[in-house]
Amino acid sequence: MKTKIDERKNIIISLKTNYGERKKGIEKRIQYLKIMSSINLILIIFCGGILLVSIISGQFGNELIKWQKMGLLAILSLSCILNLPNELYELKLLKHLKRINAVSEFNGIEKLNNELKSIIENLNNRLKNNWLVIILAIGIIFMGMIQVISESINPYWNYMKSPILLFFGIVTVRYLTTNKKLTKNINEIEKYCS
Repeated sequence: MKTKIDERKNIIISLKTNYGERKKGIEKRIQYLKIMSSINLILIIFCGGILLVSIISGQFGNELIKWQKMGLLAILSLSCILNLPNELYELKLLKHLKRINAVSEFNGIEKLNNELKSIIENLNNRLKNNWLVIILAIGIIFMGMIQVISESINPYWNYMKSPILLFFGIVTVRYLTTNKKLTKNINEIEKYCS
């Protein structure tokens, strides 16, 4: 007979991963995700910081870093920030999967499993739930590529400051709200871990 803890483990495993199948075991997967998320975080801080300095300094008329040369950095930071939240969710869930092996059944686990299933279903339906982010990403990539490729300055690139800030803001807010729900759900179960 399948227990509620086993059902929870199956829910966790149902999360679609960015990096293919999980054949190497949980521990190696955790190590790999730690490395990849660290690299992405460093790239986001570096590239995003340069973008932010360029946007802010341009607003005050002092261009420390030329906005016209930011097309490639915008594309790089965009690709990193799209992957990072999912890597962090998967890392958190795999660590949780390791911890719940010693947990036995308790009252309320079904409700927590349903909440976790709902969170993971939303994470698995990225295209359906993130249409605004996808539209912004496509626009930023398109305009960034034109800016990188074109010899002459793309006159529309100056209008991309707001969409880039909006994109980063939406991704950050969604990450924070989903992470808060996920952490609360995981903590409720892990109170019963030995």
